[in-house]
Amino acid sequence: MKLKRTPMKYSFTEKDNYLSVNVSGYFSLYDAKKMFTEGLEMLVENNISKILFDAYKVKGKITTMDRYDLAEYAAIEAINFILKGLSKLSVAFYGVEPIIDPERFGELVAKNRGLNVKVTTDKKEALQFLKNE
Repeated sequence: MKLKRTPMKYSFTEKDNYLSVNVSGYFSLYDAKKMFTEGLEMLVENNISKILFDAYKVKGKITTMDRYDLAEYAAIEAINFILKGLSKLSVAFYGVEPIIDPERFGELVAKNRGLNVKVTTDKKEALQFLKNE
């Protein structure tokens, strides 16, 4: 019997001063990019500049190339949305290793391309980052 993988799912909740995205299921680069873009669209619609991706329930493996691709995509999308009227942007990703890379490679790639981002395994640290931005 072959086990079926649960596709990546996500939902948006507006909090006091940020948008929370709860993510679950198996990682998919396509779905992660789609989710990021939809999150930015929600920020523009709701005039919010901070977003938390809670990937605590995400499973699977993410290759180094997927991390690079997603980080570069996120940074480029952020610039596109700033041109569309997003005044500024702060992004936090929270989850568990190995979904969250112990080396924080994706965070480095995104920061090097201008994205204001924090990647962590500590939810309090992620929320503190958004609070301070």
